[in-house]
Amino acid sequence: MALVCEDLARYGAVLIPPPAAEYFELLADIERRLHNRPVGAPPVEVDAIDTAGSAILLNRSDVAIASMAYIWSFPGRAGRIFPHRCLPGTNPSVLLPFGLDHRGRKFGSFWNTIFPTSKRLLTCHGLLLGDNTDVRQAEADELWQGGFFCMSGGSRTDDWKPLKLTLDGVFFIDGGFAGLNRLGAWEHTVFAAQAYVECGTLAREGRKKGMPAAEFFARVQALTGQVGEDPPIPPRPSLESKPPDPEPIRKHERRLAGWRVLSMRMHLGEEAVIDRIEAWVDAPVPKFHRL
Repeated sequence: MALVCEDLARYGAVLIPPPAAEYFELLADIERRLHNRPVGAPPVEVDAIDTAGSAILLNRSDVAIASMAYIWSFPGRAGRIFPHRCLPGTNPSVLLPFGLDHRGRKFGSFWNTIFPTSKRLLTCHGLLLGDNTDVRQAEADELWQGGFFCMSGGSRTDDWKPLKLTLDGVFFIDGGFAGLNRLGAWEHTVFAAQAYVECGTLAREGRKKGMPAAEFFARVQALTGQVGEDPPIPPRPSLESKPPDPEPIRKHERRLAGWRVLSMRMHLGEEAVIDRIEAWVDAPVPKFHRL
């Protein structure tokens, strides 16, 4: 049975499944680039790729895609459908550039976005393969200089093949967002930015008033509600047709920001942490808007 794709072609985010001829042409170029990485590209561990449950995303918009939320739908017994949700998360990124310097933002803008006319292979086993070298080569300050970078490819063979792939939401690098948003990607990203800025504002106000470090961290805990060492568990989207409840997402992103502050405190000096958090106020966050 052919994979059904529900994309956001109106906004330039196009899904191309097999057996379309264009799929195999684009796939061949992705595989060639994976096996012939240019100098300065982050490493990619690639095994044989199982493309039985896959589609290729092609960015036909005029703006780079910064993140995506999507849903794979699998068949179950008695006609049931089982969804597998894929959310981009709210770690520091081009959309949430908190704690990233100029080079970090440049690196992320090249290797972690999808340029106009660029393409990516999405597989039902969670892989997103390809990069922007199909549009242009990386500049000197966009090259990988070592350190942690997680990108891998692999294979998995089973008979559990998806019926449908749905793009639920796409963020563009300018902050524009398109999609039904059943997974709440819009709320997660917007509330995460707000939580970062709230913590940064607290740090800046504390600096001006000469607030002791211990008092600052206590106020962060009170503001965010995060007191433990473990990261909070995100709310699970219901996938109902109505928009997600924003309040659990807002609470989660505040707690997650608080957890990041407390984690930094455990590994860095308190004054250095406060300096870094204060800088969050000035991070170049794009203006988020619905398309």
